Amino acid sequence: MNSAEIAERLREIGKNTVEVRDPWKWVRSLVRQFTNFFTILLILPAVMCFVADRLQPGESMNVLGWALLGVSLLNAFFSFVQEFRAERAMEALKKFLPPKVEVIRENSTASILAEELVTGDVLLVNEGDRIPADARLVKCDDLVANNAPLTGESKPIKLDTSASGQHLVESSNIVFAGCSILKGNGLAVVFATGLRTEFGKIAHLSQAIHRTPSPLERETAHMVRILTIIAVTMGFSFFLYGVFSGRSWWVNLVFMMGIIVANVPEGLLPTFTLSLAMGSLRMARKNVLVKGLNAVEAMGAVHVICTDKTGTLTRNRLAVTHLTSSLENRSLDSAEERTFLLELALCASEVRKTKESFSGDPLDVAVAELYSQGKGDVSAVGEARLRHFAFDAEKRRAAGIGVVNSQLVFTVKGAWENLRPMVSQLRAEEGKPQQVDDEGLDRAENIMGEMAASGLRVIALAYRTLPEGDYSETPQEELEKDLIVAGFVGIEDPVRPEVPAAVEKCRNAGIDVIMITGDHPDTARAVAVKCGMVPAGTGKGIVITGDALDRMSQKDLVRRLDDGVRVFARSTPDQKMKIVGALKAMDRVVAMTGDGVNDAPALRAADVGIAMGESGTDVARASAQIILLDDNFASIVAGIEEGRTVFSNIKKFTNYVLVSNGPEILPYLLYVLLPVPLALTVIQILSIDLGTDIIPSMALGQEPPDAEEMNRPPRDQNEGLLTLPLISHSYLFLGLLEALWSMTLFFLVLIQGGWHYGQDLGTADPLYRSATGIALATILLMQIGNLLGRRFRSRSGLDGGIFRNRLLILGIIIQIVFSWALLYFPPVQKVLATGPVALDVYLLAWLGIPLIFGLDYLRKKGLLLVRKEG
Repeated sequence: MNSAEIAERLREIGKNTVEVRDPWKWVRSLVRQFTNFFTILLILPAVMCFVADRLQPGESMNVLGWALLGVSLLNAFFSFVQEFRAERAMEALKKFLPPKVEVIRENSTASILAEELVTGDVLLVNEGDRIPADARLVKCDDLVANNAPLTGESKPIKLDTSASGQHLVESSNIVFAGCSILKGNGLAVVFATGLRTEFGKIAHLSQAIHRTPSPLERETAHMVRILTIIAVTMGFSFFLYGVFSGRSWWVNLVFMMGIIVANVPEGLLPTFTLSLAMGSLRMARKNVLVKGLNAVEAMGAVHVICTDKTGTLTRNRLAVTHLTSSLENRSLDSAEERTFLLELALCASEVRKTKESFSGDPLDVAVAELYSQGKGDVSAVGEARLRHFAFDAEKRRAAGIGVVNSQLVFTVKGAWENLRPMVSQLRAEEGKPQQVDDEGLDRAENIMGEMAASGLRVIALAYRTLPEGDYSETPQEELEKDLIVAGFVGIEDPVRPEVPAAVEKCRNAGIDVIMITGDHPDTARAVAVKCGMVPAGTGKGIVITGDALDRMSQKDLVRRLDDGVRVFARSTPDQKMKIVGALKAMDRVVAMTGDGVNDAPALRAADVGIAMGESGTDVARASAQIILLDDNFASIVAGIEEGRTVFSNIKKFTNYVLVSNGPEILPYLLYVLLPVPLALTVIQILSIDLGTDIIPSMALGQEPPDAEEMNRPPRDQNEGLLTLPLISHSYLFLGLLEALWSMTLFFLVLIQGGWHYGQDLGTADPLYRSATGIALATILLMQIGNLLGRRFRSRSGLDGGIFRNRLLILGIIIQIVFSWALLYFPPVQKVLATGPVALDVYLLAWLGIPLIFGLDYLRKKGLLLVRKEG
């Protein structure tokens, strides 16, 4: 098809997508904000205020009711906006890795967006692909599909190109949208896209899928529920105390609502969600794409990274650098023998010509590129191939039947250990096969081992000539005997330059790095040394092979991991599950990388599954929580750092917000226990919780990574947000400091104005308004010192980074301006019922900033000193 035909079909049929739009999604979201626990907690006191005003008019309870109702609406709207922003952020992440497919258009292979697929396109189907549309097979090699997403039947389906009389969904010559390819490859012609596919018809009938809360969101909700229960219990207890002490019921009602409102951090939960979403976007900019908010927090808790070698630790820019015979370790001199060896490799490969180069497995592409550099025609070799046996991960080999050097041959390429039992002869450089015994095979193995020890990836090539005949139905096992070893191909894949530094960063952060590869043990050990995973000169005991792993019990594997094993060689994807299980038995949070269809179970079993974005299969990406856009190990480490930063920032602004609860609660306790005026009204408390504290909280949630973050061990899995040290620091230290200084200035203004202990003051009394104003202003200003101190766990918080965080500067400005306005700006005075104070008293409020900041800094230094001595 030409571009005009493709454009016409897109216009006529539409894009290839089954997305079901939910027109009522945001309406339901908005309604949900008015029915959640926190909004109801504000609406109920508002209703009580309106009832109280009807029963006892003239006490301005209706004003308080309208204030609480207004704040509940503001809180619900704020939560809705934050959820909307978080959803938009997650939608933006999808643009980082749009699903692509390979098609044949105008006689060449092209990579296009899956949504641009049209009927009539010739689709290239490969192992690990998730099929994007319904298509009829016209060519296939050992093709096996998993149609469970469509049929619910998990049994693998063997596919072929022959005509079928079954129902469409039972046809063996159709690949269906949403299903995956377990093995093999082929070509198929698309006949249905989008909602016209069988999968699309089901999707059209289904309801929109709603995101479930992440563990951290659930933990946060649990934390706020605990605080609320404490607040309600405390408020009701003191309400009863007030009733029995003879205070009027409406005074006690106001007091109870004040205690409740002061204890509940109303704006905290939506700020959490937004912080996670913004963290997701920052991680995406570091080439780490998260598929759900819970993955952000999980990344920060990782203890162990289990990583592949090729493409993750190495550059995945394979180059064939050695072509050797099986008799001695030196490069083949004969151009004819080099060509023969490369043609054997291509006969067992699946490589396609593209406009720029070749597509296929990176190893096969490297062989094709070297062959084409010698003026060889890769397409001609492919046309001469009669049959291809796809790579089998368990057998660690691929094979093919074709014409090479004018003779029909069966050729096999793969791991030497798996080919050795099938070998009976070795090919000399002059082209003559020689019978071989065990001693000769050992010499060949030594040659391969020497190549592997130098860091090369080594592929063995073997073949046998076949008499003329039809081998289209001959099982592969019948052909794999009496093979002749043609030689070894040495492929170099240099270690990424940034990997050693990233591994060192992991070591400093208490994170273990384990390599799991299908390569030879000597190759794996050499690469591990180059990456800094194991020291130079490390013996073979640091490596476990797949065969040895099969014989181990989980207990034995745990013991070997404790002993320092960090490399698994000649491993299969299925064995990753065993490694994950052992690490989890050691109470480790495991991150596992993978790119193949067989990696999917291990990716799902790991705490954090990481699929490769460039080389990964669709099935692997669907099973993972995180997709690595550049396949780079250093990006995993950057993602862990960002994950730790997100969790750390959440604890920072949780700590920050809870501090102001102390000076909000103490006035109510003094008011009910002693004959003194109430230092803060409910409306003034709400101006802090849902006013001036919101922007600083968001600013702390966007703080960049702290250099100290990756010098600490991973956090305890059981560490929650509301820990005893955090509560003590928030309420009993910083909160108490703010409470004492604000109450000191409150009573200073009262005493200077002539108030004496036990004297009642009306809420409209100018002296009372001035005193409450300075108490509120002092809390706002001291929150600036609290804000700066929360930036770092052990450092002061005063550095150039303050000016790079614009929200932080904005939050400070808001607090300063608001502290002045509530004392000296009449409109704000009227709303908050505050009054002016003398300038020297206002300046005393400013002393609260260095007071709280300085004492907290001394606490940090004291803790550091204790840790060093300990």
